[in-house]
Amino acid sequence: MKLGQLKIQVQENHRFLMPRFSRQGQLKIQEMAFMLLAVVVFFAIAGMFFLVIMYNDLIGSANLLAKEKAISTAVNIANTPEFSCGETLCIDADKLLVMQNRQDYEDFWPVASIVVTKVSRDKEIIECTEKNYPYCNYFKVYDSGITNIEMVETFVSLCRKDKANEYIYNKCEIGKVLVGFEKKQPG
Repeated sequence: MKLGQLKIQVQENHRFLMPRFSRQGQLKIQEMAFMLLAVVVFFAIAGMFFLVIMYNDLIGSANLLAKEKAISTAVNIANTPEFSCGETLCIDADKLLVMQNRQDYEDFWPVASIVVTKVSRDKEIIECTEKNYPYCNYFKVYDSGITNIEMVETFVSLCRKDKANEYIYNKCEIGKVLVGFEKKQPG
């Protein structure tokens, strides 16, 4: 060999010479691949359970927020000029009769339904109309048509103008404001 010449070595391919060691290496690679696949599947399933729990919690929070909004609306509805008889927590039944099923206020209410009832011993529900007023006990003020609703309620004074011997006075009874909100279902 001359000086400055590179020495080239020829290596033999041990893959064909030692098949026993080669198969063990392939088996270890397959085991590692299956373990990695199992770990990925485990974390995917755990992630899905986490997302389902978070989604249900989000639905619960949305329902709680809608309920609080409905409670706030039920409390404040007696003080709105459309219903108020001039005193705190007092609803004018004459105004209720006029406001029933008015389409003008369809987008005004942030709830699914508003119903005002007289509290009485009578179990029979008689919806108020111009023909049977004041001998009724149920005012359907607003209904959005949503079927899956939950109701909250508050008590108010339900007053109307009455006349006795040429004297006009406020005849007040106990009333209940029922406000319905849409209840979200998980899934």
